[in-house]
Amino acid sequence: MDKKSKINRYYASRVYADREGYEILSWSSREVQMLRFKVLLDIMRRHFCETACPRLLDVGCGLGELASFLEKAGFPVKYTGVDITEEVLAEGRRRHAELDLRLLDVFQKKCPFGEQSFDVVYASGIFNMELGNNEAFAHTALRRFQYLSSKLVVPNFLHARSSFQPRICHYYLPEKLLEALDENKYVAQTHEDYLDNDFTLELLRLGGGHEGTRRGTKAH
Repeated sequence: MDKKSKINRYYASRVYADREGYEILSWSSREVQMLRFKVLLDIMRRHFCETACPRLLDVGCGLGELASFLEKAGFPVKYTGVDITEEVLAEGRRRHAELDLRLLDVFQKKCPFGEQSFDVVYASGIFNMELGNNEAFAHTALRRFQYLSSKLVVPNFLHARSSFQPRICHYYLPEKLLEALDENKYVAQTHEDYLDNDFTLELLRLGGGHEGTRRGTKAH
């Protein structure tokens, strides 16, 4: 079974109409799912005013629950969600018919979106499953995200410092992932203070502009 088929089979089997979204996506609780969303929200609030409505690409969007979270938080975005599991997307469309949810693989050789098509590229959970090539794939993905974003790339990963590491998951060192950073275009900041087993990278494009943006923070 190839890697994409493994992912599709796992998540398709979890889709039930009466199941909570976080359970379908295999998060341990709604709270930890929302904490990851909140990290993104806090980052965007530092870089955009709340009337900016940045173009946001949610890679591995699942049911599109990020869009609902941001709407409830009063932070409007032009949301596009992409996922590779048709059954998950179908359930997302059933629950959120108003959202732009697309069955797309942004990592295919010919990218379906042009360079800097989005102001923010976000990914939560897509790097967690152990597939045997996780480190190489994460580097490839980060480079693709940098290509797609005009301002911010915000992915999260399971942290190698975690004391509990099931073999079905892959755990990362932030400093190893930053080797994929194009230092001529981006500066990086790591957020590690919201969960013991997780971290988020904040990659800010140098000179990245958007109407209504706020001045960015420096990496540290």
